[in-house]
Amino acid sequence: MRTERRGSQKLDRKHKSQAGLCADKLEMNSKNVDLKLELQSNSWLRIGLTAKNTELVFNNLFCHFNMDNLRQGFHAQDGSKACGIDGITKRQYGGNLDGNLTDLLKRLHDGTYRPLPKRETEIPKANGQMRPLAIASFEDKLVEWVLAKCLSTIYEPIFIKHSYGFRPRRSVLDAIKVFFCSLKDNKRPYVVEIDYASFFNTVPQRLLKMIRKRISDRRMISLIARLLQVGILEKTGDIKQNEVGTPQGSIVSPVLANIYLHFALDVWFMKEFAHQGAVMTRYADDAVFCFELEGDAKRFKQALTERMVNYKLSLNEEKTRQVNFHKKQKQAFSFLGFTFYWGKDRGTNVHRLKVKTEQKRLDKKIVEYSQWIKQSRHRMTTAELWDATNAKLRGHYEAYGVYCNRPRLYTYFYKVVGQLFRWLNRRSQKPSYTWEGFKMRMSQYPLLAPPAVTRLKPLVERKIYA
Repeated sequence: MRTERRGSQKLDRKHKSQAGLCADKLEMNSKNVDLKLELQSNSWLRIGLTAKNTELVFNNLFCHFNMDNLRQGFHAQDGSKACGIDGITKRQYGGNLDGNLTDLLKRLHDGTYRPLPKRETEIPKANGQMRPLAIASFEDKLVEWVLAKCLSTIYEPIFIKHSYGFRPRRSVLDAIKVFFCSLKDNKRPYVVEIDYASFFNTVPQRLLKMIRKRISDRRMISLIARLLQVGILEKTGDIKQNEVGTPQGSIVSPVLANIYLHFALDVWFMKEFAHQGAVMTRYADDAVFCFELEGDAKRFKQALTERMVNYKLSLNEEKTRQVNFHKKQKQAFSFLGFTFYWGKDRGTNVHRLKVKTEQKRLDKKIVEYSQWIKQSRHRMTTAELWDATNAKLRGHYEAYGVYCNRPRLYTYFYKVVGQLFRWLNRRSQKPSYTWEGFKMRMSQYPLLAPPAVTRLKPLVERKIYA
């Protein structure tokens, strides 16, 4: 008896059966239900989808100040950060979290919420000067976190792509990569680097008019105004009313700064100069521009000075300059902690664009480690100091570990090793280690050396490096 061999079945995917169409419809409905449920529970997704319409004006945003979002803000805070003038920590506030958030939410929606004055403190800058920071109370940080999240989601679709400061999925290294690629071919050798004088403390109240172009919700505008005008508690004990500026150190300040510079600088540059082949890269208030022609760079610098005067901002004349960065000129300039320069490949006369850690930034990092080990050597065991030092080395390599910067990474490594050996030997009158003993411990418990060349982050295709 012969068995009939049946041919393979040919399925026509274009013409589905009724059962197949019903299954697809049920699957689509299920996805729509899941999306609707997620939209109902996720404020940022709803705002983000709406914000894709760049012409839309938002008029009902205060509903996003709710318990879920305030609770998100609570969990997003770093409990180790400095306290505001009320001295309340994250742990203390979280002791009665639901009660505190309910009370805060009621005051926000009743219009009786008033932010407390911020506490002023200072941190050292890379140039040796001091940078003032304004520390908000913990409760105010929650309000600022939700506000910053709303503003960031609303304005993200309209920000230009070459703005990198304090935006989702963008970093300092991304800005460095983009500007590196703009310069590496030597087609735009005329660079203008700018620096603002006390930018965050001089942003005028004109900022509110800019925000009204995109947000018409009066309660939201009123909240932003109150946060901008909150007093600053100075070290003298006096409270200074804040008439201009968006205090640096505030959670919402970076977003507000991006909004102001978007209208004051970015849009204007793209309209007036980008069509001439010019490129800008901005990270918060740090920005650099490169041009094909020297005349374009001069005209831009002059026009920029006049425009910033109109927008009530001051340029730091010492740091704002034009550089002829043609590879034959052997010039250098710094941006975001890196120095850009033309250097030769090893064993050749070929000049390539390279970057290295800015000397002032490197010196600052070394001093910071020296101060830390000096203060911590009596409070931590040797094993704890070792682990913490490795964590600091790892963080430094993560921030500055780009392909052509390995020599500067080793400079930092050797300085850290030297400082660790020095201060471990100053724990008591009797030295703890000889250099041979210290090296023996390092062989048993290695300190983290800079990564191999192949593991450093490339700024562009690796073939450009020797």
